[in-house]
Amino acid sequence: MRTSFRETGPVVPLAMGKTPSNTNKAPLENARSETAQLKQPGISALIVIEPRSFVRNCIVSSLSNATEIKGVGVGSVAEYFDKLSDVRPAVIIVCAMDDSSSDISSQLEQLKNAGVNVPVIVMADANNVDLILTALNGEANGFIPADISLEIAAHALRLVMAGGKYFPVNGLLAARKSSAASAPREAPPKTTLFTRRQIAVIDALRKGKANKIIAYELNMCESTVKVHVRNIMKKLNAKNRTEAAYLAGEMLCADR
Repeated sequence: MRTSFRETGPVVPLAMGKTPSNTNKAPLENARSETAQLKQPGISALIVIEPRSFVRNCIVSSLSNATEIKGVGVGSVAEYFDKLSDVRPAVIIVCAMDDSSSDISSQLEQLKNAGVNVPVIVMADANNVDLILTALNGEANGFIPADISLEIAAHALRLVMAGGKYFPVNGLLAARKSSAASAPREAPPKTTLFTRRQIAVIDALRKGKANKIIAYELNMCESTVKVHVRNIMKKLNAKNRTEAAYLAGEMLCADR
């Protein structure tokens, strides 16, 4: 069985790794043109600080379209000061990379120390309690988790630019619980060492009253008074009733 091959023209090898020289020029020229437009008087811009280029471009594009505010992104606070010092920001969004609260704290501090007097919003992948607390402590004007809708994010931006603040309610509640759990608790009053009846017995002991008199005045058996005195001495590690009366009196006076 014969197999015939039709003649074709010469095969031209493709040049690997070569692209037309003007392919990459257009995006760069467009970016420069947009940045130049933002530097014109009277124009306020949405600034996004995000080190990941693809993520940064997506955020700028989405929020600019949703809010109709021109946006531009940079990789760091230092790059913002270096390249966009002539741009008037309407709001600055600082994105948290890998949920690093220390990185966000540092960037917020840099903006604050430089005297940047515009609203600042922290954006993160989710409602991270540590990041919310960092944003609050860093005097940020808002916190936007990336898992909310674009519409809500746009409303949050407008609210912050109008002078308000935006923090998700569930995130604030979680942050509040975390702060309450980590806050040092006050030591309970020393008077809680004693029951109400024991405090009455202590008051009588401080006045030098005998067990029989204490029992009569407090309407209890003398044996019950002895039990109370013994328990009071044990709690105070006192050697006798006189020492117990003195130590307990010091505690009660301190708490009152």
